[in-house]
Order: sequence, then structure tokens, then C-alpha cells
Amino acid sequence: MLQHRMFGILLASILAAIPACRKTPPADLVLRGGKIATVDASFSFQEAVAVLGDRIVFVGRMRDAARFIGPKTKVLDLEGKLVLPGLIDAHGHMYSLASELSHLNITGTGSYRDIIDAVAEKAKTSKPGEWILGGRWDQNDWEDKAFPVHDPLSAVSPDHPVYLKRIDGNAAFANRRALELAGITGTTPDPAGGVIHRKKGGDPSGVLINRAMDLVEAVIPKDSAEQYERKILKAVEHCVSAGLTGWHEAGVTPDEIAVYKSLIDRQALKIRVNAMLGNERDPEPKGDLAAYFRDNRTENYGNHFLAVRTIKLFFDGALGSRGAAFYEPYADDPGNQGLLRITPDDIYRVAKAALETGMQVATHCIGIRGNRLCLQAYENALRENPRKDHRFRIEHAQFVEPEDVRKFAELGVIPSMQPTHCTSDMSFVEARVGPVRAGRGYAWRDFLKAGLIIPCGSDFPVESVNPLLGIYAAVTRRDTSGRPEGGWHPEQTMTIAEAVKGFTIDAAYAAFQEDLLGSIEVGKLADFTILDRDILTADPKDIPSARVLSTIVGGRVVYKRKEEKETD
Repeated sequence: MLQHRMFGILLASILAAIPACRKTPPADLVLRGGKIATVDASFSFQEAVAVLGDRIVFVGRMRDAARFIGPKTKVLDLEGKLVLPGLIDAHGHMYSLASELSHLNITGTGSYRDIIDAVAEKAKTSKPGEWILGGRWDQNDWEDKAFPVHDPLSAVSPDHPVYLKRIDGNAAFANRRALELAGITGTTPDPAGGVIHRKKGGDPSGVLINRAMDLVEAVIPKDSAEQYERKILKAVEHCVSAGLTGWHEAGVTPDEIAVYKSLIDRQALKIRVNAMLGNERDPEPKGDLAAYFRDNRTENYGNHFLAVRTIKLFFDGALGSRGAAFYEPYADDPGNQGLLRITPDDIYRVAKAALETGMQVATHCIGIRGNRLCLQAYENALRENPRKDHRFRIEHAQFVEPEDVRKFAELGVIPSMQPTHCTSDMSFVEARVGPVRAGRGYAWRDFLKAGLIIPCGSDFPVESVNPLLGIYAAVTRRDTSGRPEGGWHPEQTMTIAEAVKGFTIDAAYAAFQEDLLGSIEVGKLADFTILDRDILTADPKDIPSARVLSTIVGGRVVYKRKEEKETD
């Protein structure tokens, strides 16, 4: 990172030495006449910003920006609109989003009957034997909140294998044909780290939890490289229209990273990706980890469009499907304490190899047991190989005891969190874990008080890709209808500045990119998100209705609404 700091210092020095006269090199792009929220150390505001190539060369008053305007400079008159540093989602799954945009979407179904009807309609237009893929069902939205049984679904889709992921991505529902192709029968044992839900006689019900999902996913036909690219590009367009200029990809294989590299080589990827190595289907780390990390590590590919310096681990499951790991049973499922996909020793071995190779570890942990055991594994590795700036992360960090918050701070572990998880889950949290543990959930204020930052994301497509919804959830802890009044456990809310930092500079820091991204300062990459209103001073209830006018990545407009005005 030293070279990045030196570049910014050198560029700032050169520009400061140039007198305010004709010798000032003209900028390629100037944004002027708006409210520029720099999100610098003092969270200052300016009126204009100038860009040369893909870097910021000026931030300041509108009248001083005039000297950067030449005959070929593109000038964007903001008319008072808000400019934020390019918004970054610190935890998302682009291919899952891409698949969701292409597959059967059953979001918001009010009953199991609705799913059956949707699949029956899809089967009418699908070729015999063709897989019907999709998801986003949530039994918590149904009057009967029990997990479904496949027989009615199988009756309307006898010639099609059906596989529908639950909204959290940690459970799925398969029909009889899909179970047959996967070889799942009444005698199939639960795989380590997974559960096959069963009917009374022992036959599979069709619901698969965590690593049990791998059994079906192993037999689903894979996309070709061309199909994969086409889906990714469609999802990227969706992201830039929401104002995102970058995201942290929470678990991909080297083959998938190769697709990103190919897109970058052709300048087809409009958004920056901080990719984490990881395979959800095979989360147990194997082989020579240090060699694997060295072979795949990169800090800068395609002029900072791709970085790979993180390994993603999947430890426990999710709350909605009762897979998050606790020390006490679920309040609504006595005897079930959740599950662990891998062992604490696996985390320790990965962390140890990461410390040897300059890699970062980011581990999915939701329940109290998952978070605590992960912290202990990190601590064991760090005790053997101390590294001050390791920036190890825990993804989600949803339920933690006060002593574990202190351990996060002591070890310097970053809680990477998704504000909309709180507002999506709050309606069933107490039923799952009871009021005491519920009060220890989504503890943003506790983490901030402990001196930690919170890089924010959405876990898309689990939640909406729209970062404004995440900012709204962080500052209100209410759903978009305004419930509950006053917010759910409002003592844990963030300020608007903290939430914006979560999607900008704190997300950049969590990827070792704070010298390149996350704030609007001279020398940094010219990534901006322009909004139609000032969400920093607006009534929080109006944040979700804000609209993205332009998304700019590296000085290039990658998304623009018709309302935007431009002069040359």
C-alpha cells in the first residue's frame, strides 16, 4: 500500500505546485455545483471535483475548479445534487444474483401453495427433463411456518428436477426427481455440516440444510463460460444502476476468478471486485493451503478492477433455517443448537497459512457459538504468528455476547455486517432464540463503541442489492413500511455518517483499499455515486426513495438516468 500512498502524495504535491493559470492540465471530467461528501477523515463537504484519467486531481470550491476545464473537458453540472464516494457492498454473491435474475423468482410467496402453482406454470414451458431452478422462498412469510414436504410439488413437476433455494441461501427445497438424481433416499446419512429433513417414515422431505444442499448441487448442469459471463454482466448492470462501484465477492473458485479476469481484459466489467477464494460446496480447506494462496493472490489486476487476497470460510448456518450455531437450543426447536460446516481446527489451519502468505481470512459466523469458536481459532493462529495488520474478518457476526465484542476489538477482527439482515429477520428473531439472545443480535452500536469499524453489505441476493436500503436499515432498524415505530432495539442504530462510511471508506479498509477507494480525495480512484437528494440531512424515512442519477467508476460514467444534465 506504500506505493499507493506515495502516488497520492506525489500527485497532490505536483498539483499544488502548479499555479492557478493556463499551465494547469485540463481534466477529463469535472463535477461541479453539488454537495460533495468527501468522507475524508473529517467528513468534509466540497463543491467540485476534477478527474484526470481515472484519478481525482482536485477537490474543492467550484470557482477553483474552473482552471481544470479545457475545451475537451466533460463537465457535469450537479445542480445541488449529492455526490458520495462510490458505494461498495462489502459482502455479495454476484453469480447467485445473476442466477436469480435468470431463474424462477418466488420472492414474497405467501404459502407453499404459491410455490407449487409457480412451478406448475414454469413446467408448462420447460422441456422434459430440464431443471427448474430458482428460489427466495421463506416459510416465515407463510401462515403455516413449517418447512414444506415435496410430495405436492413433485406431483406438478414429475418430469422436471426442481431445486429452489431458501432466501438465505443456507437451505433449499428439492422435488422427488431432483432427490432421485442426487441419490438421496431414506437411508442417505446426513453429511457433515448438513441436515436432510425427513418425513415421519425417514424418507427425505425435500428440505436440505447447508452441506446437504451439496448433494443436489453436484448434479445440476454447470453453465458454460459464455453463459456464466452473460449472467454476470446482467447482474453487474443491476448493481451499477443501484449506485454500486464495487463489491466484495464472498466466495469464488479460481475458475470463476478467471472469468472476471477475462471480462476485465476486454474492459467489459464495469465494477470493481474484491474476490474471496472459497467454495461453498466444498468448504473444508484441503491440500497445501500456503501454495494455493500464493498461486491465487493478487492485489491489483486490470488497474484495480480485481483484487484477490482473502479466503472465505463457511462456518455455521443461518438463523432462518435454524443452522446458526448456538450453545443453547433454539427456542422454537428444542434439541437443535445449529450446526458447524467445518471445524475450528480448519479455521485455525487456514488462518495460519493466511498469516504466512499475507492473506486475509473472512469467515461466515452467525450464532454465538459460531462467532466465539471462530475468534478462538483466529486467536490461536495469531498467537503463533502475530501480524498487526491482518484485518481478519467475520462475515455477518449477527449474535455475539459482550465478552466476544471485546475479543473482536482485542484481536482487531473486523465485523463485516449487513444492516438489512436485521430488518428482514427481526420479525422472527425472538421466536427463534428468545428475548435475551435476541437482544444480543445485530449489535452495531456495541461494536462501534468498542472502537471497531463495520464494513456494510447486503449479502445480495439474500437481500436487495440497493445500498440505500442498507443505509436506511442501519439508521432506523425499521422495515420500509416504518415498522416497528421507533425501531427494533434502537439502542444499536448507527448514525447516518457511520452507515455511509460502512458502504464507503470502511468497506475499502476491509479490503486493504482505503488508499485507493472509499473517499473523495486527491490521488484516489475516481469512483462516485450521485443521488437525487441529500440523504445525509433528509428524514431517514425518505432515504429508500432516493434515486441514483449516475454511477461513475474510474472517471467513466457506467450508469446514468435520463434526469442527468451534461455539458461539454
